[in-house]
Amino acid sequence: MAFTLQPAVKDDFVNREDILKEMLSTLEDESLRMGFALVGPRRIGKTSILKEVIRKLEKKKSIVPVYFSLWDLVENTLPELCTRITLSIIESFKPHLSLKLKMKQLLRVPTLKFFEVLRSLDIKISLLDEIELALKMGKSREIDHNTLVEKVFSFGEEMAKENGVRLILVLDEFPSIMNIKDKTKLGEGIIRKIRTIYESLENTILCISGSIRKTMEITALSPSSAFYRQFLIKNIEPFNLEATKEVLRNNLSIKISAEAINKIYELTGGIPFYLQFLGRELGRSNFKSIDPPKIEKIFDEFLLQEADILFSEQIKSFSDKEKMILSRMAWYGLKTPSEIQKSSVEASNVISRYMEYFLVKGVLEREKKGIYQFIDPVFKEWVKRRFMPTDL
Repeated sequence: MAFTLQPAVKDDFVNREDILKEMLSTLEDESLRMGFALVGPRRIGKTSILKEVIRKLEKKKSIVPVYFSLWDLVENTLPELCTRITLSIIESFKPHLSLKLKMKQLLRVPTLKFFEVLRSLDIKISLLDEIELALKMGKSREIDHNTLVEKVFSFGEEMAKENGVRLILVLDEFPSIMNIKDKTKLGEGIIRKIRTIYESLENTILCISGSIRKTMEITALSPSSAFYRQFLIKNIEPFNLEATKEVLRNNLSIKISAEAINKIYELTGGIPFYLQFLGRELGRSNFKSIDPPKIEKIFDEFLLQEADILFSEQIKSFSDKEKMILSRMAWYGLKTPSEIQKSSVEASNVISRYMEYFLVKGVLEREKKGIYQFIDPVFKEWVKRRFMPTDL
C-alpha cells in the first residue's frame, strides 16, 4: 500500500468495506433493478468507491460495468457527452466480444472503427448506423439532441441484450450534466429526458454520484426530482479517527505518535484526499519520528502551495462580496445570517440570499435551519489565510 492522490483501489482501498459489499451484492443480483447515488463533498472518496466497484464487477462474466466522469468533458457539449459515453461503452464491451474474435486482434481495433467489427461479428444492433453517424458528426447541429441522448442509452441497452449481460452504467458527478450546453445550458430538462429513457431499459442499471448536495436534491433526493426513489442513496462521510489511524500506520514506515495522528485528523477533518497528501509528504520527509509541530509545518506548506492551486480556480467565480462573507465566517466562526449581518453593513435578507448561493456552489452546508457551516475544513482554513475580513 502507498499514499496516492489518485482514486484508491485494490490494496489502497480502505474503510469503505460495508458500502462496497452492499453495492456489489445489489448490482450483481439480477432480480434487483436499483442503482446507487453516492452523495458527498469533493475529495471525500466517491470516485474511489465507484472505481473499486467497477474493478470488482469486471471480473463477473454476466456484467459489463462502464465508468464515465462528467468532469472529464472538455467542450461540455451534448455531442461530446454522447460521444464519450458511447466510446466508454464500446471499450468496456471489448473483452466480451473477444469470444467471437481473437483478443489481440480485437484490442488493436481503434474505437471509432469498432462499428465495422460489430457488423463483422453479426451483432444485431439496429442503432449501429445512427450511432456511428452521430459520432462522426461530432459538433454538428443536424442531429436532434433529444434523439441523440435516447440513441446513446439505447445503444448500451442493445449491446447488453445482444451479449446476454447486465450493463452497469456509472456516471460520476452526474448533476454536472445540467451544465451541458446546446445554445444554452440544458438544465433539468436533460435529467428528465434520461429518466424517461431509463424507465424503458431492462438490461441497464444506472449509478450516479454528486459532490454538491443542492444539485443532487434536484437530481434524485427531493420528491420533485426526476430520479426520486430510483436509487439507493448513500451519504459518503469522511474517515473517522480509527480509519485515519489505519491509513497512516499501514503506509508510514516512520514512527508516528497518537498526538500527531489526532492533529492530522483535526486538520484534515478525515477527508481522504488531504489525509493522503499529508501522508505522502511525511513519507518523503527525513523525519525520524512525527509529532504535532511537524504536522503543522507540512500543513502550512500545503496551504501556501498546493491549496492555492486547488482552490484558486474554484473561488475565481466568486464576487468580492462573497469572498468577504466567507472570510468573516472563517475568521470569526460565524454561522448564521444574523451574525454576519451584525458584523457588516449588509441586510440580513441579503446575507441569506448569499447563503443559498454557497449551498449551490458546494461551499457551505446547512447544519440546521438558519445555521450554516463550511463543508471542507481545509478550504475554510485556506480562506482564513487568503482573505482578510474587511467590510462588505
